[in-house]
Amino acid sequence: MSLTLSKIKKDFQQLVEVDKLQKTISILEKDNLHLQEEVRALRKEVMGLAKKVDSMGPGGKKLKSKPLIDVIEEIMQDSKEPMKVVELRNILLKDRRVRSKADNFYAVIATAMNNSDKFDKVGPGVYEYKG
Repeated sequence: MSLTLSKIKKDFQQLVEVDKLQKTISILEKDNLHLQEEVRALRKEVMGLAKKVDSMGPGGKKLKSKPLIDVIEEIMQDSKEPMKVVELRNILLKDRRVRSKADNFYAVIATAMNNSDKFDKVGPGVYEYKG
C-alpha cells in the first residue's frame, strides 16, 4: 500500500509541475504577443524617422527639392564636356535631391534634356551643356 501511495504522490507532483509549466507558458505567450506588437510599432516609427533623415542634408537641414532639369544643369556645368545619359542617371540616383519612382529613369532624363533648350544632343544618348 505504501508503494501505491508513493506512486500516487509522485504522479500528483508531476501533474502539479505540468500545470505550473502550462501557466508559465501561457504567460510567456501573452508577453510574446505584446512584445511583437511593440516591435511592429517601433518599426513604423523607425521607418518614419528614416524618411525624415533621408530628406535632410548636412547639419540636419532639410534639403530643398529642385526640378530635375536644374540638378542636371548643375552636374553638366561641372562636367564641361558632353555626358552620356547613363552617366547622368548614375550620378542622379546617388544625389539626395532627386527622387524618382519611374521604371525607366533613363527615359525621364533624356526627355527632360530633349525638352530643354539648355542642352544639345551630340550623339545617341550624349548631351552637352550650351552654357
